[in-house]
Amino acid sequence: MKIPGVTAVAVFFSSLTMMGCDNAKVASSSQQEPQTSAQQIVAKMSPREKIGQVLMLDVRNWGKNAAGEPQGVTVLPTELAKVINDYRLGSVILFRENFINTPQSYQLIQDLQQASYQLPLLISTDQEGGYVTRLREGTEMPGNMALAATRDANMAQQVGEVHGSELNALGVNINFAPVVDINTNQNNPVIGVRSFSSNIALVNEMSGAYIKGLQQNSVLATAKHFPGHGNVETDSHFGLPLVPYTESEWRQSDLLPFKYVIEQGIDAVITAHIIVPALDDTKVVSKKDGTEIGLPATLSKKIITGILRDELKFNGLIFTDAMDMGAITENFGANEAVEMALMAGSDVIVMPVHVWDQQGIEQLEDLYHYLETQFYKDPAFASRLQEAAAQVVQTKLAKKIVAHNPHTLEFAQSVVASPAHKSYEQKVAEHAITLIKNDNLLPYSLSAQNNLLVISDENTRNDIIRSELQNIASQLENQEITVSSLAYKLDQETVPANLEESIKANDLVILVTYNLKTQGHAAQQTIDKARELGIPLVVISSRNPYDIAYLDNVTANLAIYGITGFDVTNNNRNSLEANIRAGIRTLFKNDADILLFNVPSGKLPVDIKSPEGEIIYPFGHGLTY
Repeated sequence: MKIPGVTAVAVFFSSLTMMGCDNAKVASSSQQEPQTSAQQIVAKMSPREKIGQVLMLDVRNWGKNAAGEPQGVTVLPTELAKVINDYRLGSVILFRENFINTPQSYQLIQDLQQASYQLPLLISTDQEGGYVTRLREGTEMPGNMALAATRDANMAQQVGEVHGSELNALGVNINFAPVVDINTNQNNPVIGVRSFSSNIALVNEMSGAYIKGLQQNSVLATAKHFPGHGNVETDSHFGLPLVPYTESEWRQSDLLPFKYVIEQGIDAVITAHIIVPALDDTKVVSKKDGTEIGLPATLSKKIITGILRDELKFNGLIFTDAMDMGAITENFGANEAVEMALMAGSDVIVMPVHVWDQQGIEQLEDLYHYLETQFYKDPAFASRLQEAAAQVVQTKLAKKIVAHNPHTLEFAQSVVASPAHKSYEQKVAEHAITLIKNDNLLPYSLSAQNNLLVISDENTRNDIIRSELQNIASQLENQEITVSSLAYKLDQETVPANLEESIKANDLVILVTYNLKTQGHAAQQTIDKARELGIPLVVISSRNPYDIAYLDNVTANLAIYGITGFDVTNNNRNSLEANIRAGIRTLFKNDADILLFNVPSGKLPVDIKSPEGEIIYPFGHGLTY
């Protein structure tokens, strides 16, 4: 459907260019002018056009494949192009399904901008690094906690520059990164290594440097998840987390990184679907079962407008976290939640509906109808919609967002995953490796013939480790490495029947754990069996560094801060191989081939606590050899 009433807007925006006042000139002429220009543009918009500016749709899927599963969008379907144009959408978000390779990604983004009407699109993605990345062919980087383990702010800025340059080359103009949550709760199921640290000063230092790197490459940086997602034990993708802080505790912890990045000029902030009773104790009725629940921060005017806008004086864009997450969908109606988020103070509502098929288009139309009705019925909502749309347009003008990618495809191919970027990725990973415990096992001296057993809970991880060990073997002279592997769940009650036989047949066991949050029974039995048989065993904590807290009699333990695994933010797998390569190369010693191997130099960015809460390995701990 075509939306009437756009002629005045089109003429006004076009006239800026015809008069020689293109986006860049309008944005740079004065601090006030983008705001004034934006208000004039939005004042000429119809209500539906304003609604379009404040919605961010994902274009990750359209239709279904032969197996009946959602079909990832790699080429823009005409139906979605029509939706973008007809509904005058202001922004889209891309996921891993959308980024197959550089030529395809470049063209998809060009086509998205071509589909936009007059005003260019904000095109976003979550290229955090580490556990959460989107560019399949891009440079992932080892992740925030790995970066913090290096204690090198210059390295953090360089990582921001790599991410920024690759996104900019493709045409992505806003990165939903960095995470500035303080990971004070080691049982946090969704943040963990996505956080830089449990230490406020280190979070500030690393996030500030990373932001600078992004912004120097004309990519908007976004701090998330306000008012702080670090001290929770529920994943907001599936439930509604509670932050237990008092207001005083919150002001001395989670608030401070957001205050810092706002002072440093962060472009945008993403809200969190979390309950913080100390900041807003409002109760609402959940649609799920009719019970009273706390009001999520995303929907709280006290938190978003009262604290973020008014108290912290943040004047950039405010995005909601994805509105399709369980914390929202299980407790609120979709249309009502969008209205509540806007009234709370967010400017852009992220993923309010899935437009993945014709039914999704109908749901989008229903949302527009609902919001347009509210516009005419409620003057306060009409005013807030005007304000939010103006904030979006002002950002596009002030940040010189343009529809046409000034970079050629050839340039993008020379930048994305360039040899220099991939080399730097490996350098960061190596500097991050943290040796937590070592009872004279590491570095392990290779002999002429070495039989190694790799154990993890996934064959995919075993294959990556096997490949790296074979790569090492191919570079050695007069030494051979034979690798076998077992895959089983390390938190289950039992171990495979052939475990003892497998351990006996090998010289070293490499046990790769992944986010043990309680006693890992099978992992512990594996450690105990190797100890009984006199076979050395090293534990690699492959994601969060806390696993050693739930294991006894560990001889040696490395933290690598990331490995290939399921990314809950994308319902997909990442690859993330640099971390495990660096970890494996830290295990060994061979004087004749010293350049093959890595010496651990990382320092813990967090405290590791026992299940009883006692600090057993403090922030800053890290061994070497």
